[in-house]
Amino acid sequence: MPAGDDIPKGQRSEPSKVTAAPTWRPASPPPQEQHQRAHRPGQLVPRGGQGAKKRARAGVQHGGAPAAAGAPLPNPRSAAHRQRVEREEAAWDAASPALEQAFVTHAHLHAQQERELAAAILAIAQRRVDSACERLCAAHSRNCAGATFSWVVGAETQLPLMSVRYVGLNCSGIIYLSTAKCSRCGDSFTPTAIEAGCFVSSPVDAHAWYDLQVHKAYGVLCCDGLSVTGFTDFLEAMAVGAPCISGTGAESDTESDSDSELPDQPCSPERLSVDRRRFFASFMACQRARFMCTDLQRLGVTGMDTGALCGCPICSRRPQPPGSEGAEGAQAPEDTPYPLAVAMDACGNKLGHYSSCGAASRDLKPRLSSCFGPVDARVQALHGQGRLNLRSTLGDADADAEADACVCQSSLHCSRPEAPASSGPLDVHGVCGAVCMHGFPVRGIFCDMQTPEQFAYYLLMLGHLVKERPDLKHVYIDFGCRFKHTWSRYVARQPDLPQSAAQLKIMVNWMHGAGHDLACQLTNSGRFTEGAGRQIGEEIEQLWSSTKPVGPLARYMTLARRRDFIEMALASVSRAKSKRVVQLLVRAYKRTVAKIRESEVEVRKAESAARAAGVEDPAAAAARFVQSAVGTSPPGGVPGDTDAWQMDYVLLRLRRAEMEGLKDKAPSLAVVSSSSAVALAAASTSAQITKVDAALRRLEGKHGLLPDGWKQWKRGHGPFDAALQRLCEREVSRCQARIGAYVLEVQHGQQERAQAGCADRETKRIQSRLKRKRSQIRTLLDEMYVWQGMQLGPSSVQRLTEDQVKGLYVPGRQPPWATPSSSDAALNLFHGRKCHEAASELARAREHLGYVQMDKSRLENWISGALACIGAARAAKAVTGCQGSVHLLDCHLADIQALHTALGASERLLSMP
Repeated sequence: MPAGDDIPKGQRSEPSKVTAAPTWRPASPPPQEQHQRAHRPGQLVPRGGQGAKKRARAGVQHGGAPAAAGAPLPNPRSAAHRQRVEREEAAWDAASPALEQAFVTHAHLHAQQERELAAAILAIAQRRVDSACERLCAAHSRNCAGATFSWVVGAETQLPLMSVRYVGLNCSGIIYLSTAKCSRCGDSFTPTAIEAGCFVSSPVDAHAWYDLQVHKAYGVLCCDGLSVTGFTDFLEAMAVGAPCISGTGAESDTESDSDSELPDQPCSPERLSVDRRRFFASFMACQRARFMCTDLQRLGVTGMDTGALCGCPICSRRPQPPGSEGAEGAQAPEDTPYPLAVAMDACGNKLGHYSSCGAASRDLKPRLSSCFGPVDARVQALHGQGRLNLRSTLGDADADAEADACVCQSSLHCSRPEAPASSGPLDVHGVCGAVCMHGFPVRGIFCDMQTPEQFAYYLLMLGHLVKERPDLKHVYIDFGCRFKHTWSRYVARQPDLPQSAAQLKIMVNWMHGAGHDLACQLTNSGRFTEGAGRQIGEEIEQLWSSTKPVGPLARYMTLARRRDFIEMALASVSRAKSKRVVQLLVRAYKRTVAKIRESEVEVRKAESAARAAGVEDPAAAAARFVQSAVGTSPPGGVPGDTDAWQMDYVLLRLRRAEMEGLKDKAPSLAVVSSSSAVALAAASTSAQITKVDAALRRLEGKHGLLPDGWKQWKRGHGPFDAALQRLCEREVSRCQARIGAYVLEVQHGQQERAQAGCADRETKRIQSRLKRKRSQIRTLLDEMYVWQGMQLGPSSVQRLTEDQVKGLYVPGRQPPWATPSSSDAALNLFHGRKCHEAASELARAREHLGYVQMDKSRLENWISGALACIGAARAAKAVTGCQGSVHLLDCHLADIQALHTALGASERLLSMP
């Protein structure tokens, strides 16, 4: 820089060079000695940590000697572990007096070390600002020929005119904003916070600069549920008083407690006070900017899938590098039958929002829209119009018959065709969304639930998704058994949907399916559906589990920040999974191969046990079991029986009469419960009566009982009495056969329990299963008594005594109604169920093995295409000289190359049959 009166002494340099560090910048801290991993004085136990864990996995002890081959890891509940803990606690107790004395002796040194650390960190932050200013001057000199620069400082203090408070993870203090002026054109240059590795507290009043590491740290901690108040309290506690960075002279070596006359902030080591509202606003702005800057489209990458499933390397469409447009949409032949599937679910109040929070900023819109998008906009519009319900979604069609064709009689709390607006404390009742079978969130279909969970959300999500991906094959929903009929009616009224929407297979998740009745499991659960593989369908529950810590924070945010916060949490899950996708694929392969071997053994055992019990054809027994569970479940008919509808009609008439009686008896609930229970019982019974009436009208219209023929169908009418007799015989036989099968299961379970010996987790599981079976037997007994009473009269029903019921569980005992034919039927049901379940497990595992190998092929195609697309974008950015974009693209390339390396290392394993 040229000489000048406004340049402090010692800062003059050659005219063609940018000034070096000014004299008011403190000297660099001395280099720290390399950390030695040697035994320290006073160390009580050998070093552990991650190294010890790795040695334990490898079977190597602390002394270096390898452990015995196959030796298990130490059991935390073992006596050896207890003894080690006791030794450590005794050693800590023995060392406690010396430790206390050491803290007293070195208290002043610890304080001095904290001050020195704070001073060193502030010096580094100041150098960042100065270096950023020098870079601005160097960039300007390329466009301004002969430019020379001088520092802009105060005439008396010889310090920069502006300062801000720097806030880091370890300290807080004042740093100066270096400003340089071009002597040729008069332009001044002051670096921004981002150029110095910081982020402003507010774009309006940037009185504080947060180190980017501060926002990065809270970005990690908030995902574990740490509140912004807790984090700002941490920053205040860690802010150590440090000497201000001052100029040369007497003040440079002393700590000044006097206030500076600078207008921005006093230069003193007073206690830091962080405005948590401004901090969180700064944090969200920083995270949003970081979120957007890593987007591939933002970085100029073309040819990559940007649709709903673009987040998953396996489910996304194959990338098309520049120059390969002629092969658009080309897929490998093995990808054609790939069963593309998603799992849908709602996360209720855990991701909701309190209506009393953020009222002043309710009209602000979210800035991020990756997972939330078109579907949420549609939901918001329908809610604003008062049309967020099933009737409006189906096009004003009859919305009261969504479950008439469903054989599932289970009570499902989440299965609501409609849900009225709630007047409770929440204005957002949760989030509804979907993931692919590899756990990646599906983009564009997440939505905020403005009402409690209902079918309309799923219709809107699925309708948008099938337009985005017509190749979608399978959908898992907790109440898919009921929703699939509503979906069929929705598809019939939406001509803009692709033809594949009608063939979409909607199933019930494996775990949730266990809560449905047996007929529903065999018909709708993915476990028993051909072609479903072992796509369990519970992957969406894993996503909600990972977002559980952020729920208590999101409920209190403003609506806009809550949405952005959830978006960033979902993106974090997606990024973490994308880095582990090969590991997850290998794990799925190993589990599938192990499951095939296990299932083959189970199939052989089940068939051998069936033949040993006298069942000659286990496959036929399995088919009879399915037929008994599905074919005779009300309201179902018997194949080939043209008069089976009469039994269904009589059953509905009986059900209608019983429900009317329940409605009349609802007020009596007030004796044992509350008035709310009375209202709930009356309302739910009325809704069921409406559905039964609709089913009756359909049968009457189909079989010519309208307008007045139905009135004859009552007791004393020949066809009615004959159908009632057949219905009672059918239901009594069904109950007896199932009771016999459950009795055999209890008897076999008791033998397993006796063979297991001591009480452990397995025996508790068996005991819990036997308890459920005994409860089901008593329920079936009561049901059988009801049908016997209708058939023979209440006085002719012979109920089993308590001793007789308990006697059913004695090995070798049979129910009193047992006959050779009924015993054979019970044996067929019992062994047929075992054979069918084992065969289904084996079939799903074999199917899934093929799907895993398809996953490998699709992942290979994606990796090769992504490397080409991102490499082309990097080359283009390198030409333009944008080093930041090149660096970010290099990071993406490194991650994908790591996947390529990991997949190559697993090539032999994944290629095994």
